[in-house]
Amino acid sequence: MKDRLSLSFYQREEELIMSGILSLWNETPAKKAIISYVNATTNPESTDFVPETERIAILDNDGTMWVEKPVYVQVFFVIDRLKQLAEADPALLDQPHFKAAATGDLTYFFRLDPHAGGDVKLLMQMVFDSHAGMSQDDFMLMAKEFLETAKHPRFGMLYKDLTYKPMVELVHYLGDSGFKVYLASGGGMSFMRVISEEIYNIPRERVIGSNISFETRMTDEGPVIFRRRGLVDPIDDGAGKPVNIELHIGRKPILAAGNSDGDLHMLWLAQKSGFRSLSLLLRHDDAKREYAYDEGSEKTLQMAKERGWVVVSMKDDWKTVF
Repeated sequence: MKDRLSLSFYQREEELIMSGILSLWNETPAKKAIISYVNATTNPESTDFVPETERIAILDNDGTMWVEKPVYVQVFFVIDRLKQLAEADPALLDQPHFKAAATGDLTYFFRLDPHAGGDVKLLMQMVFDSHAGMSQDDFMLMAKEFLETAKHPRFGMLYKDLTYKPMVELVHYLGDSGFKVYLASGGGMSFMRVISEEIYNIPRERVIGSNISFETRMTDEGPVIFRRRGLVDPIDDGAGKPVNIELHIGRKPILAAGNSDGDLHMLWLAQKSGFRSLSLLLRHDDAKREYAYDEGSEKTLQMAKERGWVVVSMKDDWKTVF
């Protein structure tokens, strides 16, 4: 048998496809496109070889790495907090989001979902204001407790266990191939930093997301970081994602993955890296194992056709979901 290094580029690619890499993916064009891309950009013999310093992969979180229906996971976390605040101060029930949380009216929160035409800025303002005034350490502990105990209303599983296993497998594959993998969440950055390393193998310093204002206060125990009211622009969604990527990384991704119109700018940004790129758009088309919906991704689906992005079918391309 020929030495591995002497194999032609295409022989190596075929060998990789047959080797069991991405074993949770079906043998479809999407899987082949991913393996072919990684082979081309990591093989020094390839004309598309990319140095490790430039191998940046960025993946959206909600709907790309874990379930985002019936509402975002962090919204359920906020609902719990709003209930607690309303119990302590019933006068807050005069405000619609407190009343909706206290009465279990999820339709109120559905309407805030950008996929349903809601105002993402209003949604994020509610998300962040619900925990304003507490220390960052207390917030992180509260978020961790929620993620360790709260369960999804349909699946009855912990939210942290509702990650898409094929995508987590992809993160490991990219990391093993010399990519630095980042998470770009439209939700709160701190919320995902609590658990990103445990569920995705993505270190917290590689989590990008929307942000609240912070301040440092001197206490008897030294400086303590507190959460303040008010968003820090831009929200990590849509046109805000490339800005935050620049602020946090200073390099463009060569691989990007998302699932909605909020990821369109990031997926296109990968094609401006100066290297061969891969943009993946996850399509939710599996009502039996997860959910089926295109709402909120119509523009990006059309752009995928026009720009040659790889559309990943949850139904056809994955052997398993959770």
